[in-house]
Amino acid sequence: MRIIVFGAGALGSLFGALLSRQNEVYLVGRKEHVEVINYRGLEVEGKSDGTFEVSAGERLKDAPFYPNWIILTVKAYQTEEAADEILNTFPNVPVVSFQNGIKNEEILREMGINAVGGVTSHGVTYLGPGRIRHAGTGRTVIGELDGRISMRVRALAYVLSEAGIITEVSDNIKGEIWLKGSVNAVINPITAILGVENGYLLEIESLRKLGDEVAEECEEIARARSIDLPGRPIEEWKTVAEMTKHNLSSALQDIKNGKRTEIREINGAFLKIAEKNGINAKYNRVLTEMVIAKEKLNELKID
Repeated sequence: MRIIVFGAGALGSLFGALLSRQNEVYLVGRKEHVEVINYRGLEVEGKSDGTFEVSAGERLKDAPFYPNWIILTVKAYQTEEAADEILNTFPNVPVVSFQNGIKNEEILREMGINAVGGVTSHGVTYLGPGRIRHAGTGRTVIGELDGRISMRVRALAYVLSEAGIITEVSDNIKGEIWLKGSVNAVINPITAILGVENGYLLEIESLRKLGDEVAEECEEIARARSIDLPGRPIEEWKTVAEMTKHNLSSALQDIKNGKRTEIREINGAFLKIAEKNGINAKYNRVLTEMVIAKEKLNELKID
């Protein structure tokens, strides 16, 4: 299969590396990252290990082939920009989103993208140009947004699983996306604020309690939107934190690298929905504001 991974950061690079063993893959990422990949390969350590020869570039239009699928792993706040580029280059190619947040697939569909939903709990850390660490494994699920179990989704799940990314097909991918969003709403802000690996949230009682409060708040917000969650956020966040205990969350990696986080698209999105439904989302509000404050401190270069 011919696959473009659009957004070759930590997660996108891992998926591209593993898929490249049996498929044609092209990574689209930042200049310094793709230059090293093209020069000496993509180095992966941890749960997966090896150096992978993958074609990479900075622009979607420079892909050396017409893809069967585009895997979208750009930051949630870049979704609209990425959708424009896809529509201008490969308008009819199906796109599966493995992004953080709860609104990406909705945005893609509204813009005319042939989108499929996806979630994954694999933990990946970006170590530097051309280098990533696969720090933890987890569930990967894809599905049609209308709940159909289509042949194209089954085929993609097979290709991902064959590459070592064991993938399930769901008839409730929206519920899966919201469940993963709830997990992100717990792990990402707390680890970003404290500067710790995911596993510390399980080791300290006060952090476990805080995580549970955030999870229960997210579940209440999901109920207000009549979302059929396939599991309890209060249980799921602990499972993911344990499986990725040595990983740095994407929000913490962004803070460490002086970049904008996706907090507005994760906790901020839950907060907006809560406000529209008369729910006092105090935990999501405080965590959103604190992570945004961390971003501002980065701009001021204050530790």
